[in-house]
Amino acid sequence: MSSGEDSNTLLEIVSSVGGLKIEIWSEDFEHAVSGHPEVTLKKVKDALKDPSRVVQSKSSANTCLFYSVEIKVTESESLYFCVVVGVKTSGAGKLITAYDTDYIKTGKTLFLKGDKK
Repeated sequence: MSSGEDSNTLLEIVSSVGGLKIEIWSEDFEHAVSGHPEVTLKKVKDALKDPSRVVQSKSSANTCLFYSVEIKVTESESLYFCVVVGVKTSGAGKLITAYDTDYIKTGKTLFLKGDKK
């Protein structure tokens, strides 16, 4: 380490829809914003607290994707905001990245808004 300083600071811990406590670290948030300028802290927090759907990644059981509907383009087409979370331990997670997308990735649906299960 050149300066001995740790520039990665914890910005916030958000309680998600399933009770998962998700840490948002400055380096991860800045990484998301640098590649996706549409990302804001408010959009990330809103998607975690009130998603339309949460999907477990097919490629990694320790990764969940939180989707919120941004824009309903047509009756069958929407633009989504996706927040990718790495699950660290039972009850804890960490922001990996966030971005706009026009599709929901396949995987196990963990939460669906309006689902009465």
